[in-house]
Amino acid sequence: MLTITQIHYIRKLFFDKGKSLTEIEEATGHNYRTIKKYIDCDDFNEPTKIMNRDAKSDLIRPFVREILEQDKIKKKKHRHTAKSIYQRAKVEAPDLCLISDRRMRDIVKQEKKLLYDEKCFIDLEHTGGEAQIDFGEILIKENGETIKAHELVLSFPHSNAGFCQVTRSEGTQALLEGLTVMFQHIGKVPRKIWFDQMATAAIRKKNEHGEVVMTDTMLRYSTHFGFDSVFCNPNSGHEKGNVENKVGYFRNNIFIPELELIDLQELNRKILIECDEDNEKSHYELKSSQKALLETEKVLMSDLPLEPFDSSKTENRRVDKYGHIVYETNHYSVSPSYVGEQVRVVVKANELIFQDKKHHEITRHQRSFKKDQKYTHWADFIDIVSHRPRALKYSGFYSLLPLGWKAYTENLDNETLKEALRFLKYCMIHHNLDIAEVVLSENTKLSVFEPEALWTSLYRINENKTLYQSELKEHHFPEMPKYKTSLDDYDRLLGGYQ
Repeated sequence: MLTITQIHYIRKLFFDKGKSLTEIEEATGHNYRTIKKYIDCDDFNEPTKIMNRDAKSDLIRPFVREILEQDKIKKKKHRHTAKSIYQRAKVEAPDLCLISDRRMRDIVKQEKKLLYDEKCFIDLEHTGGEAQIDFGEILIKENGETIKAHELVLSFPHSNAGFCQVTRSEGTQALLEGLTVMFQHIGKVPRKIWFDQMATAAIRKKNEHGEVVMTDTMLRYSTHFGFDSVFCNPNSGHEKGNVENKVGYFRNNIFIPELELIDLQELNRKILIECDEDNEKSHYELKSSQKALLETEKVLMSDLPLEPFDSSKTENRRVDKYGHIVYETNHYSVSPSYVGEQVRVVVKANELIFQDKKHHEITRHQRSFKKDQKYTHWADFIDIVSHRPRALKYSGFYSLLPLGWKAYTENLDNETLKEALRFLKYCMIHHNLDIAEVVLSENTKLSVFEPEALWTSLYRINENKTLYQSELKEHHFPEMPKYKTSLDDYDRLLGGYQ
C-alpha cells in the first residue's frame, strides 16, 4: 500500500502534467495496475481499522486474563509463559480452549500489553568464542516439598546457544562444579567469560588499576582452564543481556511447572540433553541452527585441561561429645570414636566429606542449606546403643526403625538385642533398612525369631539363584569320544592267564 504522499504525486503527474500511465510507471517505479487503481480511486478517507476477533479466541481470553492478573503479584521469574497457559487451558478449560498454541501466543501478547509496559533495547554485537554466566532463582520439588534452588546458566551470545545446571546454592563450589560439567559437555572452554560482580568470583574492591579483584579460587580456576574473566559494572545487566535472557528463558521453559528432584546429578544430565535439543532451533537472525553456529565458535575456544580441577575447600572442625561437628549452623555426625578430636572437612557443592588426620575418609553427608538441622548416620552409633540396649527406645535411631522392627525389639533380651542391632548395622551399611524389614517379615511368617536366622535369610535372599535355577539342556554338554573297556590289560599286569 502506497502512502498518501506517493498517491498524491501519481495523481498530480496524471492530472496536472498529463503523463501517461506508462510514463508514470517509468518515473516512479510503481506497478502499472497500482498506478491505475489510485488514478481511478474517488475515496481517499483514512480506512477504519476493525479488529476482527474470532469467537474462539474471545472464549479463552477471560481465562488468560485471570492467570496474567494472578501473575502480577508474583516475581517475574515465576510467571506463566504462553506455553504453560495453553497447557493449563487444555486441562482446566478444554471447552473454552478451541485455538492453537500459536494463536494462544498472540492472545497472551495482546493481553500483556494491557498489563505491562513495553521497553526497547539496543542490540549488541558479540564476537565468537565468548560466553556469559549467571545464576537465577527457581523452584523445584523435593520429597513433596517445594523449595528454592538455583539455575546456573552459561550462554554464548554469538550463537545464542545456552546450557543450564541446577544448583542448591550460589556458592563458589556450586559455580565451579557446574561450570566444569558444562565445559565437559561442550568439549571446549570459552576464551573469555563475562561475570557480574558475584561474591563467589570477585571480592568487592578494585586494584590500583581500577580492575575488579578476583578471589584466589576463581583466579586459580580461570588459570587452570585458560579463560579470561571479565566483570560487568554494578547494576549493569545489559552488559551481559544474552545470559540474562537465557536465565528467564530456561526458567520459563524448563522449570515451570516445578521439576521433581530425586537425584541431582541425573536431573542435570537430562537438562543438558534438553539444552542440546533446544539449541537445534534456528538463530533468531542468522537463520542457522544455534548448534551449528556454536560448532563454528569452538575453533576460537580452548581445549579442556588434562588434569581435573579440585574446586572443594577444606576446614578443620572439632567433634563434640555427641559425635557431631557444626558446619554452617547444621550438625553432622562423624563417629563416636572421634569425640574431642579435630577432623578435616572437605566442602563440595552438595556434599561434605569428613577425614581423619591422615586424610582417610571417615564418613560423608549430603550438604544441607537449611539452618539449625541435625543429620546423623545411625550406623556409626549402633555400637553405643548396643552397650545400653534399654536406651534404644529413647534414641533418635528408634524413630527410623520400621514398625516391624520396633515390635521385634520389644521382646528381646539384652544379648539377643545386641545381635539384632549388629544385623541392622550391617544392613544399613551394605544395603538399607528396607531389606532388613523384608528379612524380618519372612522370618516372622515362619515363627523364627532368633537373630542368627536373620543372617541366614539375608544370605538366601541375596544369593545368585541363576547357578541352580537355569535349565540345563542336553546340547549344553560337550560330546565325549566313545571308550571301549577291557579287563585283559589288568590280567596281564597281575600275572594272570597266559
